[in-house]
Amino acid sequence: MSYLTDEEKAERIKQWWSENAVAIIAGLVLGIGGLFGWNWWSDRQEARAQGASDLYLALQATVEAGDLQRAAQISDQVIEHGRGTPYEALAWVHRADVAISEGDTEGAVAALRAARDAAPDDGYRSLMTLRLARQLILAERLDEAEAALAGVRSDAFLGLRLELQGDLARARGDQDQAREHYREALDAGHSPEYLRLKFEELAA
Repeated sequence: MSYLTDEEKAERIKQWWSENAVAIIAGLVLGIGGLFGWNWWSDRQEARAQGASDLYLALQATVEAGDLQRAAQISDQVIEHGRGTPYEALAWVHRADVAISEGDTEGAVAALRAARDAAPDDGYRSLMTLRLARQLILAERLDEAEAALAGVRSDAFLGLRLELQGDLARARGDQDQAREHYREALDAGHSPEYLRLKFEELAA
């Protein structure tokens, strides 16, 4: 068995370092840079969400005060500064509500499409899609409404989806299918009074 002298060990360490130093230093730089980058991104996202939250509260207060022109301006700011947060989608919903109040069904459809696309998760997306489907039915764009409803698969919204499928069938003149969807919605635990009235009207 051969043993290395101290000088030979030192020489091998120098050689190993000369061959690997660049990779080691690069790894450290990338690691540290990634850590700082992640912290910067997280802080930026948190600041954006907080700013969007403050703007959305201002939007709600302005709507309650009846200043719809100012509310429209604030909703633009929420959409611009709240990208990637739930507040962007909620600002689009506000625009849809304004359009609905003005009888602008097409404007409401466009705003709800934007709300759906801006939704930050599946729950929000499903809810926005159901609202969109309702407006598409009102606009008599029935094939588009059917396609939208097909994209909602969450059991959390089963009753509401079935109700809207009933509304869609009714809009197409299929009373029997509409009644069946309404009954299924009621059986699923979705039982607002207006749904019971729609079901009883067709069951009579």
